[in-house]
Amino acid sequence: MSIYQQLNEVKIDLMEFEQQPLSSLEKKRIQKKVVKKLKLKKRGNPFGIGAATAILAIGLLAVNHATIANMPFVAGLLEDWNNSIENEDWTQYKNIIATTSTTEMGDLTLNEVIINYNRILVSATLQKSTATKFSYQHHLHPTLYIDGQIVEKADASSQSIEQNSEMFMIYNEFELKQPIEDENISIQLVYEMLSTPANKESAPFGEKLEQPWTFDFTASQLAVQQETVVLNVNQSISLANGDSLMIERIVTTPISTTVYYHGADANIVLYDEDGQSYYWQSGYRDDDGKGYQHFASSSFVNRDLYLQVLSGEEPVSEKIKIPIVQ
Repeated sequence: MSIYQQLNEVKIDLMEFEQQPLSSLEKKRIQKKVVKKLKLKKRGNPFGIGAATAILAIGLLAVNHATIANMPFVAGLLEDWNNSIENEDWTQYKNIIATTSTTEMGDLTLNEVIINYNRILVSATLQKSTATKFSYQHHLHPTLYIDGQIVEKADASSQSIEQNSEMFMIYNEFELKQPIEDENISIQLVYEMLSTPANKESAPFGEKLEQPWTFDFTASQLAVQQETVVLNVNQSISLANGDSLMIERIVTTPISTTVYYHGADANIVLYDEDGQSYYWQSGYRDDDGKGYQHFASSSFVNRDLYLQVLSGEEPVSEKIKIPIVQ
């Protein structure tokens, strides 16, 4: 269990805070926010999520609204980001950094880093200064250096999640053009680009900060490497419309699975032996029909997977078994 999980389980006695009734407008605002969050959770156990959120909403209405807005929260886990699987634990694959850098915009704490084959996942916490304007629409885009050299990325994504009026979780994912073979990697992250609602069309990634946050550290990927399976499939799948799809390669790690293919534009769905379905979160396909689909939080290490192609919600191919267990 990581230090973050332990801290997240700390119980807080709310009775020490003075309770004041919320206005009707504030009640509606909180209820609307809870409903919005419920709608976003489309996978996993909807009943468990809904019940927990409903209990949280009732509790919120009974506590001083100023206390709620500024109550400190512990850093979120990488498992919680874009993950539909409950009770996931990636502790053994993480690099716990827990280092804080301070600028006039506030304190940025680099929490966790996972090197996942050709992807690097990063979580950080921003405790903004009073004068800093920041919201979920503001995104920090760090520059990545490996062994002192700037890395040209194939793709990158970011998300800012509000925890309270002063604190935000900052998540970033980098897709590298090639995986790095070294067990230990010297990394520098420079949080120097900020996109906002006003400059989101600027290139690249908004505007450069006068005072960036900089972090230097060494990260290990050995635990992920030891469980990663790279499988050359080279299997053709016939589609109902007469087209075909060549599954070239599948890479499954303890963190995710990526399917590389060539041929028709496809919506690939993965299944486990129990019939549970897994949907891709990101993908790319070039003009020649060569592409991939990435299934975050979908690991098939030590278990076989089944693959099927859909058109909309209708299957257009047979369900093909891909033996991962050798």
